[in-house]
Amino acid sequence: MEQAESVKLFISRHRKLKRHLAKMKASLPESLDQAFDRYYEKQPLTYVKFEEKLFRMESLIAQMDEQLRTVDSMSMLKQAAGRVSYIADRLDEIEAAVFNRGRRRRRFPFDLSDFFKQAAGEKQQNGFSESKGEISSLAEAYDVLELEEGVSLVEVMRTFRRMAKKYHPDARGGDRTDETQLRRVVEAYQLIKDTFSQDD
Repeated sequence: MEQAESVKLFISRHRKLKRHLAKMKASLPESLDQAFDRYYEKQPLTYVKFEEKLFRMESLIAQMDEQLRTVDSMSMLKQAAGRVSYIADRLDEIEAAVFNRGRRRRRFPFDLSDFFKQAAGEKQQNGFSESKGEISSLAEAYDVLELEEGVSLVEVMRTFRRMAKKYHPDARGGDRTDETQLRRVVEAYQLIKDTFSQDD
């Protein structure tokens, strides 16, 4: 009985995601027409930018629709729902600009600054941040960033930017499966940066 309910819930949520993707796909032609009417003659470069963004959304929606065909578990469905939400947020942002209206979606988008706030924690008397995450030592922080201890702050910052970009959902088509690793990278960077601040 419990298994039957789980299957029913899976099918229901899967269908809901499919309908959501279909609705987003159906909105693209109207958005493109609006962008054309509003910008093509007076601001052609702006139109081209919106056209590129909308075509990108069309591609992401098609990819996501294809991925949904392979989803066969609740955990995979949860990941897919996160990606669909990401696409919906991006599309809403574009359409808000095209139609000159406020955002309709009120979800909180992915914000890297949230990870910095979590990594910063509360300042202790020695000036260092009390870690609220998984990084327990300076040596571990350097290991997470794949750096040798003693490198310059410039090198730390350069490596952090590269790794943050690698794991950021925006660089992965909305895939948030590496958020845990991104959180560790941010936390490691914050800890190392604090040590440089103490040396100044």
